[in-house]
Amino acid sequence: MKIGTRAPMWKTPCLLKGGLQYLPLTAFQGSQFVLCCLPAFTETDAWLLEQQADRFHASGAVLAALISDKALLGNSWCRPPRDFGLPLLTDPLRRLERSLHLTNSLPPHRCETLFFDHRCYLQFRLFHDLNLRGITTVLEVAESDFCQRSAQPVLKSRLTFDHSPAHCLPLEAPTG
Repeated sequence: MKIGTRAPMWKTPCLLKGGLQYLPLTAFQGSQFVLCCLPAFTETDAWLLEQQADRFHASGAVLAALISDKALLGNSWCRPPRDFGLPLLTDPLRRLERSLHLTNSLPPHRCETLFFDHRCYLQFRLFHDLNLRGITTVLEVAESDFCQRSAQPVLKSRLTFDHSPAHCLPLEAPTG
């Protein structure tokens, strides 16, 4: 998926606050949307992302995780994420993986994160470690100059989030 392309509109399974829903990525329209695409998903990863979701919320962005169908909540979990506010999306048909052109050869500790603006257009792609330092880097990108709030009118997100939407401007190529 090229920068500036709109997110796919088909629905995918999403675990949110203990309930299974079918949502398109465009359900996050009206908010800056940060999607961490994970090749492997452990309970530790889930709790790390859930704790960081509040930091993203405070900056006006929605953090979500896209989990490979083979990495979805296995039997080794002590506490399933029933009350997570972090949307956990899965891609059993691998349609999102193909349409977003996700890298499927990342090691388990790495993550590919996509940044979508308030209109669900892809603005940026980042590869990072799935740890506190990597997630902090993701938040810094979300809060950076090209993802700052703008004065454009905004549609309210169809999902209920208690934050002010942030807007992204298109990336400009560096000069020099």
